Amino acid sequence: MIRTKYLKGHRERIQVVWKEHVREIPPEARERALRVLEEVGRRVFSYTTKFVIMEGNLAKHAMVPDHWHMVASDLDPRAEDFEQILSTPWIRVVETKP
Repeated sequence: MIRTKYLKGHRERIQVVWKEHVREIPPEARERALRVLEEVGRRVFSYTTKFVIMEGNLAKHAMVPDHWHMVASDLDPRAEDFEQILSTPWIRVVETKP
């Protein structure tokens, strides 16, 4: 779990990356990555009501499309990539406030 290199105008953006340079990872590893990203994201994104999780290498705007990673981002409409986030398939929307 690391902060993304480029925040693109967001307060926070975090990701899970795979140790090997591959496009796909085993399903059980993907599910664990999703759980961990959601758990950590609830703390990191506590400043907002929700955040989204996206499979980064499948996005048409991915900076490293041939390396599996999963990204969590807030939904700040002022961010540089807000339109890209809206056009990227989301894995999950996570509510941070009950």
